[in-house]
Amino acid sequence: MPFNFTMKGHYPDAARDPRPASPSGLSGPEVEIAGLRAENRHLKDSVAAMRQTLETVAHGREAAVQQAMAASRGEVENLKAAVAAQREALEALRAEKDRQLQQAAAQGASENRQLQDAVQSLRDRMEAALLDERDRFARERRDYEDEIGQLRQTVAALRDALPGGGRN
Repeated sequence: MPFNFTMKGHYPDAARDPRPASPSGLSGPEVEIAGLRAENRHLKDSVAAMRQTLETVAHGREAAVQQAMAASRGEVENLKAAVAAQREALEALRAEKDRQLQQAAAQGASENRQLQDAVQSLRDRMEAALLDERDRFARERRDYEDEIGQLRQTVAALRDALPGGGRN
């Protein structure tokens, strides 16, 4: 039985029909009614005690649920704060990396421009040196041709100065 009581003694067996008279002088049905009233009172007291126990347990469970909810809310708030801190740190890191990337791109562009300027300067110097070399070569060739022309004239003049015109 669920409430820790038995039905024995509360309901007389049908086999025992003649009941002994009660010491108080009450007849059979009156004794039965008195027993039922006592049992009813006992059941009401048991129900009231169980109700009180149930309310106490329910109150304890409600308090435990409220405490767990409060702890859960605290944990959720802590997690939200941790997520916000991580998000801020990530944003700061992203901003720093963006700044470094822009700085590296600017340095790369500056180096690229410097290299282009250096290459152009070297090309200009090479072209100037090539033009100077061509001019020097042209001058030397003219000087060489002039010298050859003078040597031919000298040879012709010396031939003319030889007796017999330098012809054999």
